Amino acid sequence: MVTVEKLKEHLKKTQSNLAEVSKKDNPSEIRKLKKKTKRLARKASKITATEKMAELKKKKKKDRKTTSE
Repeated sequence: MVTVEKLKEHLKKTQSNLAEVSKKDNPSEIRKLKKKTKRLARKASKITATEKMAELKKKKKKDRKTTSE
């Protein structure tokens, strides 16, 4: 399973590649890298949200309601 740290590292690398390619005006490559960065960002946020929900599930229901407000 992929860790959040590795995903964020890969995301930064892809964003730097996107910055380099955007200078060269290659529309298909730019589009491909934009999709890749969005996908990686969604994946990283999904993993963090899942971990957060797992932590909340460990608490009792009353405690969860007070922390979410």
